[in-house]
Amino acid sequence: MREYYYEMVYILRPTMSDEETNAAIEKVNSYVERFGGEVLKVEKWGKRQLAYPINDYDKGFYVLEYIKTNDRNFVRNMENHFRLNEDVIRFLLFRLKPSEVKELKAKLEAKEEKAEAAANENKGEE
Repeated sequence: MREYYYEMVYILRPTMSDEETNAAIEKVNSYVERFGGEVLKVEKWGKRQLAYPINDYDKGFYVLEYIKTNDRNFVRNMENHFRLNEDVIRFLLFRLKPSEVKELKAKLEAKEEKAEAAANENKGEE
């Protein structure tokens, strides 16, 4: 089967507390896994000013995720979930180009190597 890589950005309501925001992100991640995807990376951008008001909100909590999946219906399923989820006020989901996938894989590998090196340093200190 072919692997598809996606970049997903969504904006959560700014009125949510930190716990509610984290719970909403976990809920989205659980739906990603339910629809046959794997979350590669999550970047919380935090609260930012919107370019224009959406549903009477001037700000929103931005989240960027990188997803890997084999399911061709993944995008349709996630879009349906976002439309039904009241915590998400906007979303954008698109497929990465092969060159972008190579960059993403390189970044993830470099991050894993740094984590392993840090873990080995900590073991050496003990």
